[in-house]
Amino acid sequence: MKSPPFSFDVFLSHNSKDKAQVRRLAQRLRDAGLRVWFDEWIILPGDDIYLSIEHGLEASRTLILCLSPNALASDWVGLERSTLLFRDPSNQGRRFIPLLLADCKLPDALRHYKLVYLGRRLFKRLYFFFIWTLY
Repeated sequence: MKSPPFSFDVFLSHNSKDKAQVRRLAQRLRDAGLRVWFDEWIILPGDDIYLSIEHGLEASRTLILCLSPNALASDWVGLERSTLLFRDPSNQGRRFIPLLLADCKLPDALRHYKLVYLGRRLFKRLYFFFIWTLY
C-alpha cells in the first residue's frame, strides 16, 4: 500500500457546545487506527487558530461536518464547511461527510448531500468508508 498524501484521515468540524459527543467519536476513530484532526488534540496554546484550522483542512482526506443547531449557528463551522465545498462543490472527491448529531433545519446548501445519522451503527459505517477509500 502506498502512503497516503494526507497527514490526517479525518477532520472533525463541530461546535464547542457539542465537544463531548464529538470527542467520543474522535476517540473511537483514533482507537480504530484512523488519523484524526480534532482541535483539542492539535491546536496548542499560542497557535493561530485560523491557520491551524486551514492547515488541518488541507491535510485531511475527509471532513466530517458534525451538524447540530449549535454547529449551524457557528461562524467557525460555517467557514470550515464553505472552504471545503468551495474546493470540491460536487463532492466528487468524497472529502465531505455531513453527520447529523441532533435534529436541525439544514441550510439549502447542505440539503442535497446524503446525511449520516449519529447512532449505534455510525462508527461501523464511517470506519468501513475510511478503510474502503484507503485502498
